[in-house]
Amino acid sequence: MKIAPAKSEKPYADLTPTRIAELAALLPEQPRGFGEPCRNRPAWIALATNKKFADVVQSAATQIGKDLPPWSDDLYLDFSRTGQRPAGEKMMDDRHNVIRPLVWAECIENNGRFIPDIEKMLLAYTDEPSWTRPAHDPELKNFNGTAYSVDLQSSKLAHELAQVLWLLGDKISAGTRAKVIATAEQRIFAPLHESFRTGKGTPFLYRETNWNSVCLAGSVGAALTALPDRNDRALFAAAGEYYSRYYLAGFTADGYCGEGLGYWNYGMSHFLLLREQLWQATGGKVELFNNEKIRNAALYGINIEMINGVYPAIADCHWGTKPDVEFLSDLSQALNLGLHHHETTWDPVTPRDLIFTPMEIFPNSLNRVKTPNTASEDICLRSFFEQAGVLVCRTASGATKTMSAVLKGGHNAEPHNHNDIGSFTLVYGKEVLVADPGGPTVYNSRTFSAERYTIKLFTSLTHSVPVVAGRAQIPSRNACTKVLKTDFTEARDEIIMDIASAYEAPELKKLVRTFIFDRRAGSLTVQDDFEFSRDSAFELALTTRANWKQIAANQIELTAGSERIIAEIQAPCGIDVTSEIIAEDCLPFTRLGLKLKQPLTSGKVVVTFRAATTE
Repeated sequence: MKIAPAKSEKPYADLTPTRIAELAALLPEQPRGFGEPCRNRPAWIALATNKKFADVVQSAATQIGKDLPPWSDDLYLDFSRTGQRPAGEKMMDDRHNVIRPLVWAECIENNGRFIPDIEKMLLAYTDEPSWTRPAHDPELKNFNGTAYSVDLQSSKLAHELAQVLWLLGDKISAGTRAKVIATAEQRIFAPLHESFRTGKGTPFLYRETNWNSVCLAGSVGAALTALPDRNDRALFAAAGEYYSRYYLAGFTADGYCGEGLGYWNYGMSHFLLLREQLWQATGGKVELFNNEKIRNAALYGINIEMINGVYPAIADCHWGTKPDVEFLSDLSQALNLGLHHHETTWDPVTPRDLIFTPMEIFPNSLNRVKTPNTASEDICLRSFFEQAGVLVCRTASGATKTMSAVLKGGHNAEPHNHNDIGSFTLVYGKEVLVADPGGPTVYNSRTFSAERYTIKLFTSLTHSVPVVAGRAQIPSRNACTKVLKTDFTEARDEIIMDIASAYEAPELKKLVRTFIFDRRAGSLTVQDDFEFSRDSAFELALTTRANWKQIAANQIELTAGSERIIAEIQAPCGIDVTSEIIAEDCLPFTRLGLKLKQPLTSGKVVVTFRAATTE
């Protein structure tokens, strides 16, 4: 791609010619990617002796001569017909993953026997009608070749194909190399160049979500690795430097990630990737980690832990998700976070993809000297994300019976939002007794559309929050928590939230939820104080995947594994308990409705959770 000389002082919407020229002067004459090209035999011979690479060549040899899994127009079009995503995405992933082991094997063995298959795959990829996921091509413009858009899939594929060209060098024929770069120009570089010029057409540039870091890492990485002209590469380097600020803008100053832990893994790992690309390409002169937000944002994966390796499933996060030890180790070393346990337990020398793995196993900006694990990493009593209104409470390290709760404020317009302000998650030992249900098992056409809240999973009806005068919470930035008071001590944590704005109920005059986490008593108290202008119904809910039974008029027992707790309810007129199994697009869970027996104009409902005593 040749960029014509600027005809005005501002040829780009946000990028300046001066900065682009400065970056061009820092970049190498020739493009380069992560790792060493296979012509550097000492580097690859040393790697081949690692036991984790022992079976790479033998395994890849079994794939010689085999065809790629076929491209299927029918599977790509399945989303446009049915709104279902898995079939088309799996078809594309199955094709794109096949080339990786063959490239690793060729770099190690270096005798050319894998090259014919690699070239055939590269050409097959350029012949695919679209590199963009079907769900991100709703009008089928990519599929029909009328316009191309950059998404999570296309940017990643472009980067990985650029890495193939870099690692294998002149083993790939000039014709194949030219076709790969021309296809990337058509589908990635040209659309982005137009967006750089106009500031329009590519929303991810301004998104404060994982899309920003993932798509920038892929597209900037592909450009730095494959574009022959240094000025062209400098344009993309400038874009990565400038637009990546929007990703970090999505974090609060104290490091809260509204997208939840799963998307923090995805987005932050690619921000790290983008940082390393720019750092290496400019000899350390561009440093994205100079942003004042990065340290707290990087620590989100540590600070959001409850206890015993259990993490909350807020927003679209799935239960069982943990911070990725691979890039948490990288972050710790790059930012000197002192997470020595993570640094010493992660071994990067494993052949996986062609982007992250070469970045990590070859020389990079990180300190690969293993630091003795001398710093204390004992979990602290609490993590309070004040700007987000989210509190994580924990018992002290070494407590006889460990307990933790996540008490969530926030607002109902967060990325991957669930209408859940005032919700809570409760863990005893390693067992989750009351929980956010987590994200859907699969996404479909309704998930990120105007129909999102027609799916019950995303509504407040499937979270441990009140139902007010028969109404659920609304999705809105105006539906936001107002924290009225906090009182934190070694013995107990108290936080009081006004959550009335989450409900469009004209009769509602007051709704205040108080949480008291008592470490000494081993209890969590949830208190709702409400007031209406007329008699109205009031209900609260417990969401759980634990076993449950009502053992008294005002007591519910929850059991999971070896843990058993009692929820004792104090209500002015008694409660009726209902249960519903929710299994729409998610792992099944139970919603326990605790509804006051009669409408009231005001009242107070208190639920106290404590471990059941052994008789």
